[in-house]
Order: sequence, then structure tokens, then C-alpha cells
Amino acid sequence: MNNKLINHLKKLLIKNNYLDLNTFLDVILYDKQFGFYNSINRKKNELIGKEGHFITAPEISQLFGELVGIWILQLCRENHFHNINLLELGPGKGTLMKDILRIFSQQKENIKIKIHLLEFSKVLKSYQKEKLKQYNHELKWYNNIFKIKDQLNDNPTIIISNEFFDCLPINQYKFYKTKNIYTKKIVRLDKNKFFFDEKVLEPQDIPFISNIIKKDFEKLNEETTIEHSPFVLSHINQICDIILKNKGANLLIDYGKNDPYGDTLQSVFKNERSNLFNKIGESDYSSLVDFSNIKQIVENKNLQHYQLKTQREFLLEMGINKRIENLSLNANEFERRDLLSGYERLVSKRQMGDIFKVNCFSNKNLLVPIFKL
Repeated sequence: MNNKLINHLKKLLIKNNYLDLNTFLDVILYDKQFGFYNSINRKKNELIGKEGHFITAPEISQLFGELVGIWILQLCRENHFHNINLLELGPGKGTLMKDILRIFSQQKENIKIKIHLLEFSKVLKSYQKEKLKQYNHELKWYNNIFKIKDQLNDNPTIIISNEFFDCLPINQYKFYKTKNIYTKKIVRLDKNKFFFDEKVLEPQDIPFISNIIKKDFEKLNEETTIEHSPFVLSHINQICDIILKNKGANLLIDYGKNDPYGDTLQSVFKNERSNLFNKIGESDYSSLVDFSNIKQIVENKNLQHYQLKTQREFLLEMGINKRIENLSLNANEFERRDLLSGYERLVSKRQMGDIFKVNCFSNKNLLVPIFKL
């Protein structure tokens, strides 16, 4: 247990009586002193990777990052981009960006790239600096997405993220159909223990949630849980504004679904699910991304939203089979087994292939590889 974080939370709860779920998650994950990603005692290897709390696709296989890099390269070629901004949200250990830059370094085109990285964690930022220093590209870090747009040059901007949006805090609401009651999940403190409770929404707060569910109202169960992330809303809006200003595209890879319904919040400690209150400050928290919400935001901004793909579809269409065949030619037996193991984990429907989705949107009239309207 992170005792300093626990004490900080208790003080907040004593002062405010309760915290909404969104605020509670924001504190335990991103508090500048004690949060999961920022704890001054946090070691690099404790966060991401086989020895950490969770492992992401770029850490599983180089195939993932290389194919994302090839997609970006094709986008640049088809649209004759010679100077770009490449912005990654939540770069983790820097592995995805490193694999992308390696692909670009192997090409004949001299595409000039300015790298921008949105990173909340000082621990991970130090890892990224170390991993990316071998590439001769200008690097700029931000800890707040609202600071980025005005600091970009006018070059086309490509924005990428992998398992970033699932880690953003959410609120949970419940709708009781027969009683026509809306509640919000909150966190309280009793006898030194945290617990979840429900608070009936104030009348002025109801239209926001009722608007989310109105198209599905007839199909809703008697008791329906609705998830919504103010952080996802603000980040997607900022990405859209960057694309409107500079032109470009967004490639978002995450696990999720096409609706806001259900309780999908989970905590993970050392690659295993954990009780939500048992390892506060030591566990990572995430929830399924609602891609239908992202689509609505994008279309409201008058940008082009493309059909959602599964990670399996994206990787197969980008040529992962040919890529693994080529890499295997010069690999030893151990390396071939490692490549095949990573391939299976990324592409298999039983593992990451179906639950992970690839979302793309861009300014209109851009030529975007493999995605359809």
C-alpha cells in the first residue's frame, strides 16, 4: 500500500465527504506526488513490461510498432508529406516510438519528423529519453494536452496512441428505468475503509446522461450502468482541434467497444486483476474505451471518421504475415519462437486480436491507408 497516497485520499474524503469516481481515479493514478504513475519511489520496470504491472503490444513484439510505422510512412507517401509532427500520447517506455523511428530510418525518403510526447509520468519520461536518444530527431515533452496545439509548427500532424485512453479516469452512472432515477458512483470513507456508494443526480445533471442513453432507451434493462470519461472527451476534442489546425490523422489503438454500457473498471497488479481498493497506489486502473463516443465527438468537429478495425484486422491488412516471414529468414530458432509467440498474442481472437480496436480519423480529403469510410 502507498501509505502517503492513502492518507492524502482520506484527507480529501474527510474534507469533501465523498469523491466522484473520476476524481478518485485521477488522484490514485496521476497525483503529482503520490499517484501510481508519479510516485517518487517508483522504479521504471515496475510499470510496464513482463516484470511490471501490465504489458502492452509494443513490449510483446517489434512487429506491432514496425507496422504502425509502416502505416505512418504510407500515409506520408500518399499525401506527399515531407515534414511532419509526430505526436504520441502516453509513450510508455518509448518502445513504440523507437520501432516507428527505426522503420523511417531504413527508408530512402528524407521525411523530417519533429517528435512530440504527451507524458504525465516523470519515471516514464526518463525511460523515453534514454530509449530515443539514438535517433536524430527533435524531441519535445508535454504533461498537459492543452499546451500542445499552440506549440506545434504548421506541418501536418500525425497523432498516435496505444493503451492511453483506457487509463483515463471515468465516471459511472446508473439509470433505474421504472423509477426514472439517475445515480452517480462515488467513493466514501467509513471506519478507515474506502467503499463505493451511489448519489442521486441533481436535476441539472440529468440531461447530460439522459442524452447519452436516449437512442438506446427502449432496449435498456431495468438497471443500466453507463460509463463516461470527461478526460477522453477533452483529449479527443484537443486532438480534433490539432488536426483542424494542421491537417493530419489520428491512429488510436486500445481495448474497447462501441457503447457506453456496463461496469468495465478494473485494477491490475503485476499483470493480475486485483481488488479495486486493496492495492491503491500500486495497481493500474483501466476501463473499456467507448468508441461510439469518440466517433460522435469527431463527427461533431466535421472531421472524417473511418470504420473501426480490430487489431487483428489492422495487423493482417498491414502485412504482418509477410513481415514475420521476412524477419524469420535471418532469425535463429529461439528468435523465431519469440516472433511466433508475439504474433499469436497480438493477432489471436482469443488474446488481443479482437478486444483491441484501431480507431482512425483525419481531416477530410486525406488519403488514409487501409481504412474505409
